[in-house]
Amino acid sequence: MRPQLAAIATVMVLAAICGFGTGSVLEVPGVTQAPPLPPRNLRNNQTRSRIPNNFRSIATPPIAPRCDYKELMTNLHDRVGILVTLDEDQRHRLEVIDKKLDQLVESSSARMESMKAQQLDFLHRLDSFEHIQRLSRNTLDELKGETDQVFGPRNVRELKHKLRNRKKMKDISRTVRDVSQEQYPSSGIGTFNESNLNLSSRLDALATLLASTALSVRSVQVEVANLSRAIRRQSRLIQGKGLRSTPGQQPIFYGPSGLNGPTATRQLPSSCSYSFLSNHGILKVQLTPESESFYVSCDEDWTVILSRTSDDVNFERGWLDYRDGFGNLAGDFFIGLNKLHALTSSALHELRIVMEDFSGNVAYAGYSLFAIGSEKELYPLVLLGKFQDNLTPSAGDSLSYHAGAKFSTVDQDNDNCLECNCALRHKGAGWFNNCAKSNLFGEYTTQNQPGETGIWWDTFSGQNSLKRVRWMIRPISEGIDDARR
Repeated sequence: MRPQLAAIATVMVLAAICGFGTGSVLEVPGVTQAPPLPPRNLRNNQTRSRIPNNFRSIATPPIAPRCDYKELMTNLHDRVGILVTLDEDQRHRLEVIDKKLDQLVESSSARMESMKAQQLDFLHRLDSFEHIQRLSRNTLDELKGETDQVFGPRNVRELKHKLRNRKKMKDISRTVRDVSQEQYPSSGIGTFNESNLNLSSRLDALATLLASTALSVRSVQVEVANLSRAIRRQSRLIQGKGLRSTPGQQPIFYGPSGLNGPTATRQLPSSCSYSFLSNHGILKVQLTPESESFYVSCDEDWTVILSRTSDDVNFERGWLDYRDGFGNLAGDFFIGLNKLHALTSSALHELRIVMEDFSGNVAYAGYSLFAIGSEKELYPLVLLGKFQDNLTPSAGDSLSYHAGAKFSTVDQDNDNCLECNCALRHKGAGWFNNCAKSNLFGEYTTQNQPGETGIWWDTFSGQNSLKRVRWMIRPISEGIDDARR
């Protein structure tokens, strides 16, 4: 607007200068001039014209050219238009630069949040390792306690072992003395050679050490055999109560081969069907002999894949965290999409979700089948069976809407919403369609707050936040596996 005003003022000033400089008067259109008067004495004028005129005629001054200000205004108007266009172009460029700066700031903040989340995940993994170490120590203490109950206190056993070794050493030294007296009688030689005595004593000591080691190994083998029998009795007791293990799998024995146990080539369990072997609900599984083993959290024969009870673990994470898993198996965690795909592709599984609101109401949602795809397919929810409405109290079906959707995180948008990023919108991750009927990977709140960013299940609590959530899977019966094959 300012360039236009300046241009108009310039035009008015030039027009004024042009008018005053030439002395011309602007003609007013629409005003007609009076016709000229006829000459009064035409004859006299003609006579006078015949008389020779000896005087010079006064030269009329030349008429000054008119100032064509219209063309000047046209040129100035064109220049004003060019200036306005340039001004709009610069304004548009400034807006684009502002948008790029905002995107750069958002990207930098997202990267910082991802780095913070990775650091927090690393700390949680350290906590998990420490927890597993504590569990291992507790297990060793329990084994030592059971050994002490069977064979007596360890101090007493060590004392008995030392007494036996001393007795054997006395017997060996007495035998050596007897042999030396027979080989070297009290005749001309006197005493026997000290070097031979030192060598024989060393050999005898070595033999004693080997014998004591063999006895120790044998005692340990006996203890392990007793422990294996105790494990078998416990497994039979559990099977008698109705918990059947998966066919084709044997319990884990850690004793040597031939002592009432399987051969040395042992197989780790492939599911939580052997949860009685777990330590405080944590079990090491191996799906196939060629695959890598990993730890899972067991709830009886269910494998827990998601647990949320507090705000200790941040679930607003990137793709890599959800791919590999994060959290503490003894607390809040997600098992990881890679492991979940390996579990659901090794056998047919069913899904059960347990929810609790801040009023203490507990509800269940179950599905007869559950499986996800691979990372190349972006982990889609490829298989979701029939909703099990026989579970009571039922939470309703708020997951079938997400069937077939690909997994999305805050840094990888794979949902079916063309105008939004559902993961950013709900501050979490999941199999979003357009967008969600449930949001169990959302932001944890310490009180019942409505909002689409919290943890909610539409058919149970609407969009009110939940207090506890647990996802669990387990293999279904063998007959369905045979039908699938």
